Amino acid sequence: MHFFYLDETGCTGADLASAEQPIFVIGGLSVTDEGWRKTTLAVNAAFSTFFDGAVPDGFELHAHELASGTGPFSGRTRAERNGFAHTLLDLVAERKHAVHLIAIDKAKLLASTLQNDHAKIDCKIPYLLGFNYLITYIEKYVREQLGRSARGMIILDHKEMFQPQIDSLTHYRRYEIPQARQLKWIVEFSYPVDSTKHPLIQLSDLVIFLARKFLECEGGYRDEWPVEAKNFFAACYEKVHERTYRTTLVESPGVEENVVHSFLSECQATHRAQWRQRYGLKESQN
Repeated sequence: MHFFYLDETGCTGADLASAEQPIFVIGGLSVTDEGWRKTTLAVNAAFSTFFDGAVPDGFELHAHELASGTGPFSGRTRAERNGFAHTLLDLVAERKHAVHLIAIDKAKLLASTLQNDHAKIDCKIPYLLGFNYLITYIEKYVREQLGRSARGMIILDHKEMFQPQIDSLTHYRRYEIPQARQLKWIVEFSYPVDSTKHPLIQLSDLVIFLARKFLECEGGYRDEWPVEAKNFFAACYEKVHERTYRTTLVESPGVEENVVHSFLSECQATHRAQWRQRYGLKESQN
C-alpha cells in the first residue's frame, strides 16, 4: 500500500481574483506502508533538533508561519528558518519520497472561456479541478510506476466546504463511468483524525507552500520581492521538482475528463524555460 498525502495552499474557494493568493496548489508526498513510520520518526526528530529538544506543546508545522517567522517560529532568524525548510526538504529526498502536485493560475482560469460541462464538478473552482486531476494522476502513477500488486490510498486534509462534491466525485470515478476507466489502483480515500498527529500532512503542506511561492514569482506576481527571497524559493522548488514524478499534464483517461484536461491546459501554473539559470542554480544532471 502506498499512502498519498494531499493538502492545499492558496485556496480561496470560487474567488479567482485574489491578489494575495494568485496561485493554487494541491498535492503532497507519497509514502509506502513500510516507510511511513520511519519518515514520521525522522520528521519528529527534525522538529526536536530545531527546537533544541523542547518542541512546543501541540506543535503543528504551518509553512506560512515558518516563512513569516510567526507562531512557534517567532524570534527565529530568517537564516534559521530557511535552513529548517531545507532540512525538511532534504529529508524528503533522503527518504526517497515522491512529490505529486498540480498548480493552477487563478487569473488564467478566470479568463478561460471553456464550457464547464463536467458531470460532477465545477471546473472553475481550483480545489475541485485540481483534486479531480490528481485522482487521474495518482491512479496512473500507481498503475505504471509501482507494480501490478501496488495500491494507493489518498489521505487528504479535511475540507468541509467541498465535502459533498468530493464524495460525489469519488463515487462517480469509482462506479459511474465506463468500467474500463473506473478507479482500480486507488482503493481508499481517508482523512487524518488530527493533523498534529500526522506530520506527513504537515510536511506535504510545506512542500506545496514552497512550490506555490516560487510559482507566484514565475508567474510575475512577486516582482517586488527581494532577490534573496526569490532565490530561496527557487532553491526550495528545485528540491521539490527533483522529487516530482511528472510536471507535464498526464493525458485525459477518457471523454469524461476531457474538459478537465482542457481547463488545466489553459491555466496550469508551472516554471518557465531555463528557470534554474535565472536563479543561479546549476542544471540538473537527472
